[in-house]
Amino acid sequence: MNRGTVGLIGAGAVGPVIFRALLSSGWTPGTIASRRQEAAATAAHFAGGGTASETNADATGNADLVVIAVPDRTIEATAAEIATAIRPGALAIHLSGAHSSAALAPLAAAGAETGSIHPLQSFAERESAYRRLGDSFIFHEGSAPDRIAAVAADLGGRPVRIEADGKILYHAGAAAACNLAVAMIDLGVRLMGHAGIEKDDALAALLPLIEGTVANLGQVGLPAALTGPVARGDVETVAHHLREMAARAPDLSPAYAVASLHAIRVASAKGTIDERTARRLRAVLRAETAGE
Repeated sequence: MNRGTVGLIGAGAVGPVIFRALLSSGWTPGTIASRRQEAAATAAHFAGGGTASETNADATGNADLVVIAVPDRTIEATAAEIATAIRPGALAIHLSGAHSSAALAPLAAAGAETGSIHPLQSFAERESAYRRLGDSFIFHEGSAPDRIAAVAADLGGRPVRIEADGKILYHAGAAAACNLAVAMIDLGVRLMGHAGIEKDDALAALLPLIEGTVANLGQVGLPAALTGPVARGDVETVAHHLREMAARAPDLSPAYAVASLHAIRVASAKGTIDERTARRLRAVLRAETAGE
């Protein structure tokens, strides 16, 4: 079923994936605009449709749905730029997880409906992100909830409405669980490096462990999936970790300590440590974060 014409502004990692999913759901390809014509053409090829342009207004004027897939810092400026081109009654959405539809105020003033749609997925590589989109939660909000929810559903995942004023903490949670998880894996690889294990070998060795942890999260959830020395209340091992890091990797110990302090909360909720053990662990870890 033809749902109307969709235009895309931005040809980075996310926009072309969303554009392709919408075309697969019956939307008619309009224009893909990017600062570089070549990038727009590559995005159109990936998506299987669309006309490439370097002008944002070209993706706006004839579109029933305008998808704004630009960096967060330029959303408001982009909205102001295309406000004179958008048709009253058209729907404009951005894809930021941190910002609400308020960032599109100039388009709302021009008579458009506005919203935000954020697929909770990693977009490091387009093809794999597109394949995972159908398994993803799609968080959305805006001035036309039913219309925006229908677009979110067209992406093939599970649409979930979110309040506009909750988006920044939602995004912080996603960053903690995904982006900071990668940073913590880097921490693990670096610590193994100080033990003499090559970087590639360390990552290869950790991946099955990480995959097993993710599987446990799916099977038993939180807090039951937590394992390791904090979950066991093994104060001596945690203290030994910190002593060895202080001697051989002092730049890495603060991150380990901060993450472990939160792990105490999870272990307490799991019920595997009592309050006395939690206090002992906190004392050891806070001494490190305080630089003692």
